[in-house]
Amino acid sequence: MNTSTSTHPEDDRPHARVAAEEAAERWADVVRLQRWADPDHADFYALAAEIMATLQALDDLAHVLRRQVTGYGQGRTLYDDTRQVDPATRLTESTVELGRLVEYLQAAQAPANRFWSAIGHVGVEVTP
Repeated sequence: MNTSTSTHPEDDRPHARVAAEEAAERWADVVRLQRWADPDHADFYALAAEIMATLQALDDLAHVLRRQVTGYGQGRTLYDDTRQVDPATRLTESTVELGRLVEYLQAAQAPANRFWSAIGHVGVEVTP
């Protein structure tokens, strides 16, 4: 049982799910706002830092989920909603895919960090 639920009385979802949904919505806002913003080095640099922080947080989350999914069937009677696949097989597939996700997230951090570093050296000359 998850005891960490939202503080809003009408929302009984766990805090983590609410926060994840809000984070995704906020990133969608960033995309919309940046689409119409004038290009600015300071924005590029700051957004690159946030991309790095987000990739690292997603990497951490994928590790946590993988650990939790790996042990999810212990002491529980599980079912597959199709009733045609062994739930243990689904858990194994899920764990493998989370492992792949971790690999991709870690791989994505390298170019994101290089972008952050490179853009930090760019500026606009101020003419008198």
